Amino acid sequence: MKKLAEYEDKIHSCSKCGLCQSVCPIYKVTGNDCTVSRGQFIMLRGLIKGDLKMSPKINRYLDLCLKCGACSKFCPSDIDVVDIIVSAKAEYFKKHPIKKFISFIQRVFVFGLGVKLLGLFSRNIKGKDFEKKVVYFGGCGNKLKGNRAVVKLLNSCSVQVITPDFECCGIPFLMRGDVDNFNKYKESFLKILNEQGISDVVTTCASCEKTLKDYIKHSPSLDTIKVKNIYEYIRENNLKLKLKKKQKVTFHKPCNINNFEDIEWILNNTENLEYVQMEGFDECCGLNGVSKVNEYKIMSKVFSTKHNNIINSGAKIVLTSCLGCEAALNLFSFGKYRVFDFAEFIAKNCG
Repeated sequence: MKKLAEYEDKIHSCSKCGLCQSVCPIYKVTGNDCTVSRGQFIMLRGLIKGDLKMSPKINRYLDLCLKCGACSKFCPSDIDVVDIIVSAKAEYFKKHPIKKFISFIQRVFVFGLGVKLLGLFSRNIKGKDFEKKVVYFGGCGNKLKGNRAVVKLLNSCSVQVITPDFECCGIPFLMRGDVDNFNKYKESFLKILNEQGISDVVTTCASCEKTLKDYIKHSPSLDTIKVKNIYEYIRENNLKLKLKKKQKVTFHKPCNINNFEDIEWILNNTENLEYVQMEGFDECCGLNGVSKVNEYKIMSKVFSTKHNNIINSGAKIVLTSCLGCEAALNLFSFGKYRVFDFAEFIAKNCG
């Protein structure tokens, strides 16, 4: 990852047009320019030039960023805001031992022991053999739920699924600025993939998909690795899906997914599935805000907006394609609706 100073030209290219304000979930709640990329770039330029010093207050504004990337998609200067914010957080992370301690706890007890304990009852299946083979990167999701849904769906597309014991993709650590631990997960992934001798990788989680593609983006030597979401295979093979009974659903589009047209095709072409698009279906669920208990007043408004949009859709089932989004939406459902991973929902409810 680049150092913050290496992004000076990109930061300078921000025209301060303010278009980011219209799409930033946090700015919509706070109205504070320091919480949106335009204002944060002013602070970061001050850090680079030496006019400002990285402080807990500046880090707080950087931390409020949900890393949803909405501002980047709307930016006329085509600035990858998330990369810049994470780079700044990485510099703060290196100088604060308490951040390193929290990250250590997160790695050992949450994504280590915690995931293993919760996944004790998950079951993997081998599936059928086919000429076409892919490696399934399930990350934490595979450890928690097993690979049944993925194997069933890809076998229906005449694709054999290899399921090595991958660890987390590392994105939770990258978002907090812990680049060292993120790189350890990256190295673990590449080592296991190399052992398999297969370059085609499939995943069901939008965050994992983006992270694996970022591995490749930042390391040109890895361009032989091809990462796809499972929904691309389903659409490419024109897999005919039919639910056992009629069900009405809505869909939350994760921030990190860029192939929603494949998901939308499945939603609109699955028999007995009534799809209702909720308002703000593609707006951030606020996942990165779950850990910010000290910012509950701000974050609760982000969650409330998504919650109300789901309620207003009239659907009692919410589908998504990101383990983190699934967890966050379930946490704030208050029993009003149920949230499922799309691939699992299809595999379980189709004949």
